[in-house]
Amino acid sequence: MASLPSTTYFSLLRSNRPFRNLWYGQVVSELGDWLNSIAIFSLILALGGSGLALGTVMMAKLLPIFFVSPIAGVVVDRMNRKWVMIVSDLGRFVVVMGFLFVSSPADLWLVYTLAALEIALAGFFEPARSALLPSVVARKDLVAANALSGSTWSVMLALGAALGGVVVSLLGTRTAFILDAFTFLVSAGFIFRISLPGPQKKPVTEAAPQAGIANFLEGVRYITRNPGIMMLTLLKSGLATAGGTMTLIPLYAHQMLSSPAAVSMAVGTLYSCRGIGAAVGPILVRRWFGDTSHTLQRAIAGGFFLGSVSIALFAASRGLLSASISLGLIGLFGSIIWVFSTALIHLEADSRFMGRVFSMEMGLLTLIMGLSNWGVGYAVEGFGLTANQAAWVLAGLFAVPGLAWVFFILALPHCLKEGQCQGPPLAADPSGFTPPPQVPLKDD
Repeated sequence: MASLPSTTYFSLLRSNRPFRNLWYGQVVSELGDWLNSIAIFSLILALGGSGLALGTVMMAKLLPIFFVSPIAGVVVDRMNRKWVMIVSDLGRFVVVMGFLFVSSPADLWLVYTLAALEIALAGFFEPARSALLPSVVARKDLVAANALSGSTWSVMLALGAALGGVVVSLLGTRTAFILDAFTFLVSAGFIFRISLPGPQKKPVTEAAPQAGIANFLEGVRYITRNPGIMMLTLLKSGLATAGGTMTLIPLYAHQMLSSPAAVSMAVGTLYSCRGIGAAVGPILVRRWFGDTSHTLQRAIAGGFFLGSVSIALFAASRGLLSASISLGLIGLFGSIIWVFSTALIHLEADSRFMGRVFSMEMGLLTLIMGLSNWGVGYAVEGFGLTANQAAWVLAGLFAVPGLAWVFFILALPHCLKEGQCQGPPLAADPSGFTPPPQVPLKDD
């Protein structure tokens, strides 16, 4: 594919009001998400939670998406994507306020339940946001929009984690949860302001449940019949094999420090360094090497192997400074995989199936990430491994999907050339529903 015209991030935000509102909602919501994560980790440690408890809550924050993704993908492709996001935000406001009722170790079950409900709602929000992006951004700007969105996630990780460490240390977890809850209301307000073209909702029919199942199965056939799309859908699952670092960070801080306030501050610092690294990766690659498909593919391969080396550096760390630097590198190379795999899906996948592709991708991603986090917690609790020893295992595992990706792009390069990922045409939707065309919006 030829090189796409370069677009500056500020010009994209300035000239495209729908994307700007979508981005504002992302900024506010993700700032609260990371503040919430620090608060949950600190709450569990304050309640006497173990490494296994931390691993369990990470599973609760990830695994539900795997179960809701079949439903979410169909909902996102059949209904108004903007309103799917708004309802998800409003639901998460209510759920996060429920954390205020946790007061003792006996309430750990409530922490797990609320974390699971919150992420289940996110399982509708995130595929809707990803699928909506090609409707509000021109094709030539998709790589820039994805790089900006990915870097925003990273910056919010850095700011939200740092803010979480400060807020929890000075004001307590209750204040952190209240602040997080209200970020969802602000996010919903920005998303409400996005204008979308044409009718967006599928009329309800008596055959809706059967049609929904048929839509889901059609999405599965579309992915499995097209090797390029299937491999792109699995890339983030490969990235998720290193997801256990999320559990390792509070465990690492806890094994170094004893004061709860110091642990919270250290966790916030380590997460912030990871976010800072993740913020610059895709932007630097795009600036230095461009944004052709070949560049994105090679950058993803490099991200896996250099990410494996970075996890090994974290495993060898013995102090907060070295751990912070290695986590920054982990974030940098991981964000390259995340952002560029998303951009390739936007460039290659059929817009009719975009919601189902992203929901399946997210379901598999969270399944692997949940297992990775639980595995780290169990390895520390059940086998007596230190955080550093568990990191060595993750470093080795992370190289495996990198090898698979390199084999794929060398053995089947035609599957990732423009126009080659669509595969044979699929049967018409049995419900008779034709999704509206996904066209760029003009600034309103």
